[in-house]
Amino acid sequence: MIQVIHRALDILELLGSQPERIFPLGEIAQVLDLHRATCSNILKTLAERGYVERLPARGGYRLGSLASPWQGLAAHDRELSVLARPVLQALSRELNETSLIGVIRGTRRVTLECAASDRDLQVRSRQVRNVYETASGRLLLAYLPTDQRAAFVDRAGLPDETVWPEIKSPDELEKALAAIRRQKLARSDSAEHVVGLAVPVWREDQVVASVSVYLPQVRFTAQHRSRIISALRKAGEDITHQLRGEKKGVRTL
Repeated sequence: MIQVIHRALDILELLGSQPERIFPLGEIAQVLDLHRATCSNILKTLAERGYVERLPARGGYRLGSLASPWQGLAAHDRELSVLARPVLQALSRELNETSLIGVIRGTRRVTLECAASDRDLQVRSRQVRNVYETASGRLLLAYLPTDQRAAFVDRAGLPDETVWPEIKSPDELEKALAAIRRQKLARSDSAEHVVGLAVPVWREDQVVASVSVYLPQVRFTAQHRSRIISALRKAGEDITHQLRGEKKGVRTL
């Protein structure tokens, strides 16, 4: 029964990440790793209670009128998107690489805003990803409060060895996340030879998002590494300043 509640909340958080969008059943099931029939039954119950609206003519679902907490979460996400957009655009112009701002929703990392490079060889990031797969997801997980982090691992399990091969136990995961907090920087290396780097965005004393850069491994050379990390940290500080109402952190590249 508890698992069903978690799945229902995951669905609401996914729909709340883009409240104006209509999500097809198949996409919801795929993104959340749910059996299609299970997903359909949960959505039916949520729709009957008014938390989800089913739109047969448009082939999908969106948040319903009673989902006010998720509407508030969506408003918070929109604020982050608006503030981050010019910073990400400046960062991508400076590095000519893909940058994004992301948050954790349920057991997934959700991209709120993305700025692409204009290179022929560039990284394209899916909007919803496994938290363990991405530098941004790992950083956000590292900064979750201890009880929330434990609940996340209890639900999601440990990362698959193909995703994060260094992690084989809960202790190894905690050590890796502690290292991320010390460095205020997370890195991921994918099987597709993509390097991801992520830094925190703060609101007061809480990390509310991560800013990250993704680029082909061949371009992540020792010569450019310091420049990339420095520019990324500056972008995270700029968005943090804006969330605090401090305009001096805005980039003007």
